[in-house]
Amino acid sequence: MNKTRVNLFSASLLPPKQRLTFTHLVAAVVAVVGLSVLLYGFSWYQVNQLKQQHRQASQAKEQQSQLKEQLEIQIAQRMPNSELVAQVELQAQRLELKKLLKDELAHRTALISQGYSPILTDLAAVSDGSVWLSRIYFNQQHIEFEGFGQQPYSIPLWIDRLKTADTLKGFAFAAMTMDRGEDQPLAFKLTSTPALSAAKGIK
Repeated sequence: MNKTRVNLFSASLLPPKQRLTFTHLVAAVVAVVGLSVLLYGFSWYQVNQLKQQHRQASQAKEQQSQLKEQLEIQIAQRMPNSELVAQVELQAQRLELKKLLKDELAHRTALISQGYSPILTDLAAVSDGSVWLSRIYFNQQHIEFEGFGQQPYSIPLWIDRLKTADTLKGFAFAAMTMDRGEDQPLAFKLTSTPALSAAKGIK
């Protein structure tokens, strides 16, 4: 007796094959957990490094603050002495005044030398060694000579020679004083006025 079997089962009736198995799921979870642990460890390391750098920076800042305070205390202790500062300022002012005075004297000396040069030349021309001068003053209105003579007659002769000097023309010697100390040469002072003024006085 022959039996005939009819297979009504079809592959489409089977449930679809799942790609995500329990093994794959466990492996994925382990991988995620491991990656998370690595990230946490790296983050923890970075945070510790930042904290350490922050502590070092804070310590350095504190050291700098302490050093600053020490330096400020040292500077306060080394404040300049007010008396010495005043003396230095006074000396500086004196030095500046001396410098100004020196410049002014140099300027005046140059002007005087320029003005005295002709009269000095004439005085040298009339000098014979018997009279020597210790002071000369002159301007356009007045002339003064102070000096010494070897003999009383030396001075009048020297005055006569002065009248021939070009720079002294127009001046009349109005007064002369003489004085002789003990064992001293004859001192004299000769003053003059313009000859025009003397002429008016005579009139």
